[in-house]
Amino acid sequence: MRLPPSERWEPFGTHLHRFESPDLYIVRIRGNVLGDDMRTQIEALRALAGRTGGGIFWIADVSAMGTITPQARRAAAADEFADVRELLRGSAVVGASFTARVVATLLVRAVRSLNPRRIRPVAFVETEAEARAFLNEYRRPGAGVSVAP
Repeated sequence: MRLPPSERWEPFGTHLHRFESPDLYIVRIRGNVLGDDMRTQIEALRALAGRTGGGIFWIADVSAMGTITPQARRAAAADEFADVRELLRGSAVVGASFTARVVATLLVRAVRSLNPRRIRPVAFVETEAEARAFLNEYRRPGAGVSVAP
């Protein structure tokens, strides 16, 4: 396992990631997402949640993303990473294409209808500033959202 990211931008594959205290994981996806890339992000989320003692917020800038390979999709869906989904307190995706937003929104709605507590707050936004504003709403005490311990 790789060390989780620090507060400086660090590469993994063709992408970059960093941690921003107290609880924000930021990823800049550049090019295709491979299975190893997805596993690196999952391991980083798990390690950072352990470091903070609670949940993690996640900003993913996908404005320069290519495709997500089948291996990456399988890695994200694997049962061994179910605990990571529980550690996420909220996510914001920056720069997703219209098609990606539509598909992801339909998926989120379907999962929420089956299990409303399984999906944490997620937004598709144009800028990192919008992403930060969205996630900050869920940091407020009493925000009314189910979060990781």
